[in-house]
Amino acid sequence: MTNIYPFNKTCTHLSLGICPCPISKTHSYHIGKRWWGYTTNLVLYDDPWKVKKVLQVSDLEDKLLLATDLAEELVVPLLGAGADLERGTHVRVYDSDTDTKHVLILKKCVSSGDYGFYDNWVNDFVVRRGLMKDDEVGFHWDSYEKHFDFSVLFRTTRM
Repeated sequence: MTNIYPFNKTCTHLSLGICPCPISKTHSYHIGKRWWGYTTNLVLYDDPWKVKKVLQVSDLEDKLLLATDLAEELVVPLLGAGADLERGTHVRVYDSDTDTKHVLILKKCVSSGDYGFYDNWVNDFVVRRGLMKDDEVGFHWDSYEKHFDFSVLFRTTRM
């Protein structure tokens, strides 16, 4: 007897378009230097904090430095063509933990090529939030409000 319903050929994937069969086939695309994968499998959580930094002593003194490749891929493209990073451009930052709004200057240091948040970083974040070495902070771009969201993701043990 022939099986009328070939269950072994029925796709059970959740898909928004063409089925990604064979099973667990993942697609990828390229932005900047990173390959970002996507799948049609159901994802219950995606970490919004794409820009993360474990604070070093130098980040607590004057400015928050960002890795050049990370800044050029995930921060600079969001600022638009009018951003002058040689002189510095004002960026709005919303502290989602304390519901406060701030303005920092994002600037590229010509000599080292590093990017950093300057100006009010120490007073508005380090001092006010009591940040210390080895705390982890995160940023993510809010495309609706056109600002960065900020959060302290991990605090080191305080003595």
